[in-house]
Amino acid sequence: MKNLSLHEFNKLTQSSIVLADDEYGKKVLELVDHSIVKLFRVKRFISQATFYSPARRFAKNAKRLIQLNIPTINLIDLYNIKSIKRTAVHYQQLEGVTVREYLQENPIEDEFLAKLGKFLAQLHDKGIFFRSAHFGNIIYNPQKEFGLIDISDMSISHFSLGYFKRIRNLKHIFRIKEDIELIQQSQAIEESYLQHSNIKSSFFKKQFLTTCQSLKDNNI
Repeated sequence: MKNLSLHEFNKLTQSSIVLADDEYGKKVLELVDHSIVKLFRVKRFISQATFYSPARRFAKNAKRLIQLNIPTINLIDLYNIKSIKRTAVHYQQLEGVTVREYLQENPIEDEFLAKLGKFLAQLHDKGIFFRSAHFGNIIYNPQKEFGLIDISDMSISHFSLGYFKRIRNLKHIFRIKEDIELIQQSQAIEESYLQHSNIKSSFFKKQFLTTCQSLKDNNI
């Protein structure tokens, strides 16, 4: 992780566009070359966050996803900016549109949703538990593949996910009302997920479908 002075940070982010902020300040910046700097707060002067920060976790997850052939961001560097109590990750964006944008701009097709369901099954089969999973953090790229962004809040196991974690992750994916409204009339995601998942238990399939329907009904 590279230490940046306030002057160096200001020079790096000069003329940048603020893409996200909160009550503590800027969170995501788009630089003039269209690369991204994502900032993470260090809450204490001496903090575990400086040694294993969300920025480091973000970078580790990106490397692991690439090893697993999951499209994701292209890491440029990691920074520690002590003067503003922040760490940061600098990366090139993953080309494409979010699943949410794609569904909003195109007719809803079961073929596309089935492909998404297969992708989600592959993530879980590869041991990926993506806590920030929603249609705004899954990218559909020009190669017609799905990829992941905003990947700091993720765990990657050497084993495929069990029943409980799969259903728990579904609740993250289906928690946003505007996303559910886009897919309300289709079961293509669920059916394709079950078809391509490495779990063949009839009990899991029943629980999976019941959970999906319940999540949809509760978000109408």
